[in-house]
Amino acid sequence: MRLTPVARRGPTGLARPGVAAVEMGFTFMVFLAPLMIGIWEVGRMVQVQQIVSNAAREGARLAGQGTTIRSDGTITQIQTSTGTPNVRDVVYQYLLASGLTGLTLSDIEVLFAFTGGSGTEPYQGIKNQPFSVTVRVKWEKVRWVNLGLINPGWITFTVNWRMLVDDPFTVNETLPTF
Repeated sequence: MRLTPVARRGPTGLARPGVAAVEMGFTFMVFLAPLMIGIWEVGRMVQVQQIVSNAAREGARLAGQGTTIRSDGTITQIQTSTGTPNVRDVVYQYLLASGLTGLTLSDIEVLFAFTGGSGTEPYQGIKNQPFSVTVRVKWEKVRWVNLGLINPGWITFTVNWRMLVDDPFTVNETLPTF
């Protein structure tokens, strides 16, 4: 005995073999396509959030030093957005190296603040003083899909760190050298 597929029949009793394909296409376009695009946007947002958090950590690592010594022996003060090196440029370079290539310096904000004590620049910190570095990136400059399903405005991350500067010391110049 051989079974034959039964065609779907409408109210008039006529066969309608393409109805299932049309219904599936409609369902896909109305429900599944926006869902897939939304998942894609959320994935991109998570990726950018991770990159921004790592950039904030890189900026905090630099700021935690307070000062650095150049190859010629001169001591250089680390500042938030001026001088070389500075926290903003380190964060910006990290963002570019991580693939967020459409950014300019005006598309990011880097904020440095001591959470205890005084001072406004990293070089003013003392050993073990807590501070924070906040990095904000404009979402419109890094998103892949511009449908407006997810539109936070900014991707922001704040990292809390402590100054890693050494205690002040002096070198005894009267010690003999070999």
